[in-house]
Amino acid sequence: MPARKEDVVTEKRRYLSSAARKEEILDAALVEFSDRTYNAVSMERLAECAGMSKAGIYAHFKSKEEIFHALLERMTKQLCDFQGWLPDEDLTLPELVDVYLDRLYATFDSPATISVYRLLLAESARAPALVRHWREEVAGGLRERAQLIIQRNIERGVIRPGVLTEHFFPLALAPALLWLNSSMLSRGDPSISLVQLREAHRQLLLELLQPEVSRGSGLN
Repeated sequence: MPARKEDVVTEKRRYLSSAARKEEILDAALVEFSDRTYNAVSMERLAECAGMSKAGIYAHFKSKEEIFHALLERMTKQLCDFQGWLPDEDLTLPELVDVYLDRLYATFDSPATISVYRLLLAESARAPALVRHWREEVAGGLRERAQLIIQRNIERGVIRPGVLTEHFFPLALAPALLWLNSSMLSRGDPSISLVQLREAHRQLLLELLQPEVSRGSGLN
């Protein structure tokens, strides 16, 4: 008698490693927590969404809180891995801006990024130590790296110093963060598309960073 489809799926799932199972649980938790809030989601619901039994999910995580902490830790690791989002090469100003925006908007265009951002805004009080670690270690590392590269290119004469370069990390992120907030509040229907925003963001950075000696010649 041929095996039923359900049996085949179950059989395949039995051979997933513990690490792979945990990733499936975290993926399901990210969707559920961001769509329904932390309090509204039960372990039974998470088990169902991850395609396993309640006993199965408890074999990997002791509680819903532990799952939430694991989600934040995973996000922190991903952002730490992303600290190379600004280039080290000796590029022109338009090239520097394009590399920066390509990496930035690829991240902001990800549904997972929106889900994590929504989750952080709504539930960060549940894990203050992890959020503080993210702010001090991850965001702080990104900010320091950005400032080092900005300073390097000021010294090369590629970038004009000013208010933007003194506080590059928060100010350069602001348009994309405002779009992300707008997208969340409008349920995915912001007043400007991400493509339009990226082009406006590009022109803004070029105008604010262009050295005075280059202003007459223009930038592409």
